[in-house]
Amino acid sequence: MGFGDDSGISGTRIADTDWDEPVPVDAPALPRFPTERLGLLSKFVTANAASLQTPEDLVAFASLASISTATGGRVRVQVKADWYESTALYLVALADSSEKKTPALNAAAAPLREIEDELIEQHRPRVEATAQEIRITTARMSKAEQAAAGAAAEKREEAEADAEAARLRLTELGDTPHLPRLLVRDITLEAVGKVMYEQGGRIGSLASEGGLFKVAAGLYGNNGKANTDLLLEAYSGGPYTIDRTGRASARMSSTFLALGLVVQPGIVAGLEKQNPEFRQSGLLGRFLYARSNPTDEDTFDSPAVPLVIAEEYRTCIRNLVTQLWDRPLAETMTLTTGARQAFAEYYNAFAKRRKPGGDLHDIADWAGKLRGQLVRIAACLTLYEDPRAREISLERMNDVLALAPYLIAHARAVFDLMGRNREGKLKPLRDVLAWLSTRPEPGSDFSARDAWQALKGREWAEDMDAMSDVLLQLEDHGWIALLPPPDRQGRRGRKPSPKFQVHPRLSASAT
Repeated sequence: MGFGDDSGISGTRIADTDWDEPVPVDAPALPRFPTERLGLLSKFVTANAASLQTPEDLVAFASLASISTATGGRVRVQVKADWYESTALYLVALADSSEKKTPALNAAAAPLREIEDELIEQHRPRVEATAQEIRITTARMSKAEQAAAGAAAEKREEAEADAEAARLRLTELGDTPHLPRLLVRDITLEAVGKVMYEQGGRIGSLASEGGLFKVAAGLYGNNGKANTDLLLEAYSGGPYTIDRTGRASARMSSTFLALGLVVQPGIVAGLEKQNPEFRQSGLLGRFLYARSNPTDEDTFDSPAVPLVIAEEYRTCIRNLVTQLWDRPLAETMTLTTGARQAFAEYYNAFAKRRKPGGDLHDIADWAGKLRGQLVRIAACLTLYEDPRAREISLERMNDVLALAPYLIAHARAVFDLMGRNREGKLKPLRDVLAWLSTRPEPGSDFSARDAWQALKGREWAEDMDAMSDVLLQLEDHGWIALLPPPDRQGRRGRKPSPKFQVHPRLSASAT
C-alpha cells in the first residue's frame, strides 16, 4: 500500500502549532475486579495475587471455578417457583503470557487435586474388588447361558437358574465403578462426556490452554464440525445421552460441568468470527469473562501467602467436597426474603438495558444469562463459607450484584475481541506510538523504514506493506504527518523511504 499526499490531521486545533488534536488509540480502561465483594474468599485472592504478582481477577476466576467444581452439582438454587439455577460456572480470564496464569490456577486448584488423590486411594480397594466381581459374574453368566443353550432338558433348568442368579447379581452390582475424579484437563468432548458419566454426570476442568474451544470447534472428530451440545447441556444441568458404537448408550439423568479457563487473549481473538455457531448456539453467552489489566509489580521479594489464609482456603474447599460431592441427589437452596427482593429490583431494572435502545442490547444474548450467573456466584460463595447453608443472604446478594459492572465491562471487551476486534486492530498503532515515544528524541522525524526495522517481528508486522498500512492509519488518526518527498529530479537510485513528522504531544508525553 502506498502513501498519499494528504495528511490525516483534522479536528480541534492545538494552540501555537499546526496540529490538531489526535484521535486517541488507547484501549478503554476496564474496571478492576472488586475483590472485597467476595467475602471470606477475598483474603485468599488478595494474598495470592500479591504473592504471585498477578492480577486479582485471575486468582478470583480460578478460585470460583474451583469452588464450583467442589459443589459437584449437588446444590441447586430456587430463585422462584419455576426458576432453578445450577452452581456450574463457566469462566474465562484473559492474560498475557507473563501474567502467571498457570501458577494462579495451580494455587486455586491445589486443594481439589489433593483431595482427589486421597479419594482415589480411599476408594481403590472397593472399586477394584467390585470391578473384579463384575468380571467374574459376567463370565459365570456367559458360561451358564452357553450351557443352557446346549444342555439336555434335564440339565437346562439348572444352567438357566445359574444364569439368572448371575444376572440378578450383576443388576445389584450396577455399572463397573470408576475411581473418583474431580478434574480433567485437555481432553476431547467425547472423553469429557465419558468421565462425566463415570462420575455421576459431573466434572470440573481448569486449564491455562484454549484446547476446549478448539475441540468444540471440531478440531478433533465430528468431521470438523462444531459440537457444543454437551457444553450447553452441562451448564443448565439437563440430561445427556452418549451414543457409543457397539455398546449401549450411556445416559446421564443430570449433568454438571464447571469450567475455569485462564488463557492468552490470542486464544479467543476472532473466535466468534471464525465459529459463528458458538454465539448462535448460546455457548459464548454462558461464560463470564475477565480481560485482566497487567500488574505493575515484578519484584523478587513478593510477600508469601500467610499460612493461615492458605489453610483456610484449603479447609473450605475440602469441606465442600466431603459434604457435597458424594450426595446422591441435589439439595435446594433458596433466597432470603431480603435477598429475593434485592434481586427482583435488580432484575426489573436490568431488563430495560437488554431491549432495543438499551446499553446492553448489542450483547443481549450474554446479558440475558447474567442475572442467573450472579445467583450462581452467590450460591458458590455462600457454600464456600458454609457447605450446610441453604439460603443466600441479603448481604451476599448485594455483594454479588456489585460485581455486575465489572462483569459487563469485561464481557463487552472480550466480545469485541472475539468478534469485530475493534480494540485489537488498534494494537499495531499503539505499538508504533510506544516505539516513537521511547526513542532518544521522541519528537524527531522518522521514516517508514525506521519503523519497520524497530518493530519487525511483531505478530502484525509481517512485511513492509503491513507497516505502511499501520502508518497510514496513524496519519488518519492525526498522530503523524507525511512529509513532502525530497526533490529527486535527475537523481538515480532507490527511492527514499517515506518520512513522517511526529505530533508534538508524543514528545511532550515522553518528557
